[in-house]
Amino acid sequence: MDQPAAVLPLQTPKDVSIEDIEQELNKIWSSKGESVAARAATFTLVVYESLDDALLLPSPTVEAIATQNPCRVIDLRAKREGATDDAIEAQVAAYCPVTREQRSSLVCCEYITLKAPESAFVRACSTVASLLIPNLPTFLWWQGNLDLNSLLFQKLVALSNRVIVDSRGFVNPEEDLQEIHLLISEGHHCGDLNWRRLLPWQELTAQAFDPPDRRESLSWIDQVTIDYRAGNPCQALLFLGWLASRLGWTPTERAQTWEHDYEIDRIRFQTQAGGEVRAELAAVPLVSEMSQAGDLIGLRLTSSNQEADACTVLCSETTGCMRMEAMGGAQRCVVRQVAPLEQESLETLLAAELQRPGPNYLYEETLGVVAQILKLKKSGALG
Repeated sequence: MDQPAAVLPLQTPKDVSIEDIEQELNKIWSSKGESVAARAATFTLVVYESLDDALLLPSPTVEAIATQNPCRVIDLRAKREGATDDAIEAQVAAYCPVTREQRSSLVCCEYITLKAPESAFVRACSTVASLLIPNLPTFLWWQGNLDLNSLLFQKLVALSNRVIVDSRGFVNPEEDLQEIHLLISEGHHCGDLNWRRLLPWQELTAQAFDPPDRRESLSWIDQVTIDYRAGNPCQALLFLGWLASRLGWTPTERAQTWEHDYEIDRIRFQTQAGGEVRAELAAVPLVSEMSQAGDLIGLRLTSSNQEADACTVLCSETTGCMRMEAMGGAQRCVVRQVAPLEQESLETLLAAELQRPGPNYLYEETLGVVAQILKLKKSGALG
């Protein structure tokens, strides 16, 4: 694994007036004269988050982004509404990654921090717009509560080429997933860090059906069981939506019940051939330092056709198979353990999203199916 680059502060955070931000940034570069530090950028990253005075400048996540991409970061840190001082505080800084290969020439990241109540940011959106680098993509990394009616959110989305969220932290998971789908339907490009966490599960599922004889069994799958750590169903819904979108299933019914301390979400689908698929999402009350709320724990794909070679079981390497092993059954199953992404850090997930300013069609199609599921009227049981 490559060692992360050290970061050299070309200019440590400096308090400035909001009107003088661009001028102060120019001063940083002009004061360096013919130094090895170069001013360059490939995108603008606008970050919105709640103010945390204990957070370092730059934050570890942004610092990691700076080591990989020359860019301009505009970090909007929201103060509590009703604060006695609603003026916007501004700081500018510049950070340069130092690697063994680049000691003779540094390409640096400009870092602008603005602190104010959200209402003040709404009034200052024209200032934020003036700080965006022209003719380069702008990413909005939104870390606040997702509210499409928020005037600030609307204004920042309008300034951005792509909106990045992390559904792992959604306060209202089902409603928030539907809001992201609405954003996409309105023509906005969106990315979800939680979607990237599913990559190992998606890859192993696809690999399990790579052999030609097993590939033919895909059409026989009619039972799907997904276990996830209770607290947030987003990963489970996204995985199910991905599977359904790839196999052409249409959601038709949904019911939610409680069984043995598990919240069970049952969804029925209709296949393109007119068959029925039954899916079950189980929220497992798990206490573990090896996983977080919402993480997938296990997956089982089976068929009621005992002749079909469709049974596939995937289990988290950190939590084991849980209920999946206890289900048994007469079918011979392909069993795989899923290791978490080698680098599942927030920094790595965000860096991957920043490589894609345009649409992610697979994610959009998946979210379309998820939105169909969430629109179904819930019943207490499926007959």
